[in-house]
Amino acid sequence: MLINTEGIVLRQSKIANNRRIITLFTRRYGKITAGTSINERAKGRAALAIRPFTYAEYDIFKGRNYFNINNADVKKSYYSIGEDIDRYMVASKLLEYIDKTTEEEQLRPRLFDLSIEFMESITNAKGSYVTLLYAFVVKSLSLNGVMPEIKQCVSCGKSLSDIRKEGNGKVKYFSVTGGGILCEDCYTRLDAQDVSLIFKPDFDIVEVLDYFAKKPLSSFEKVALKPAVSNGLQRILSEYLKYYLDVDIFDNDISL
Repeated sequence: MLINTEGIVLRQSKIANNRRIITLFTRRYGKITAGTSINERAKGRAALAIRPFTYAEYDIFKGRNYFNINNADVKKSYYSIGEDIDRYMVASKLLEYIDKTTEEEQLRPRLFDLSIEFMESITNAKGSYVTLLYAFVVKSLSLNGVMPEIKQCVSCGKSLSDIRKEGNGKVKYFSVTGGGILCEDCYTRLDAQDVSLIFKPDFDIVEVLDYFAKKPLSSFEKVALKPAVSNGLQRILSEYLKYYLDVDIFDNDISL
């Protein structure tokens, strides 16, 4: 059966007989792994379409247990990302994150649209590239059904306004295992072994997560967090991703 879909190249590898295996994140079929005989070194738009950071339309033969890319036409190439090593490293983490958090042939149209938005924004970015990655990850947590609870205590349900009152305007605790913010009373009742994945951020974690969740990615093209905030947020997101999605794209301490 012949199918047609828009897609983004996540990764590719060479196999025998001048063929390649391409991992595509597509709008209509989710993530798929497809073979192709298209030569990456050849001239033409089809060759460009099998490279990472490419958004293209693909003509694919779908067999019983396999896909094969017959032809492709580039809609937009973000290949210039590779001309800046810092931009490239952050964008590569994005592709890795999509690859590791999506199942084969699982439709994720909203995540696909968000991915295209990210490619546009990081290409245009003049600020800190990693800020865009934080924003993407936070938005994707909602799409993956694991968005942290930031409106009330995850243990007792105390409202955010009451938590701020008892903390002199601050939210003092964020629990990874609990999946969100924790009030003072619930924190003090925890046993010592229960606090290993509880963070005490020295920034407003609720304000930061809420801002990332609500604003479009283009809002962060010229934004750079303060180093202390960026480092603290990265540690929290790293543990959160490992706990809920079994993924860690911040394993090398990105600080770009």
